[in-house]
Amino acid sequence: MKLIIEDEGISLLENKGQYYLQYDAGAHMIKKKRIEITNEEAELCQLDVEEMYNLILQYQNDGVYGEDVVE
Repeated sequence: MKLIIEDEGISLLENKGQYYLQYDAGAHMIKKKRIEITNEEAELCQLDVEEMYNLILQYQNDGVYGEDVVE
């Protein structure tokens, strides 16, 4: 995965043309999650880093929390 940008613990990643937001979802311990986003959403994130946070909230409101990241 290639890191595009990172801001306040949220990373925009790219892998083979697919884009992902990775974030820490743990309250008392680190629990990284990764949500796949569209190319258009990735472009918005690059224009305004606040969009990364807004998109995570939007996906969570829709019941999408992403996959667990195992490193």
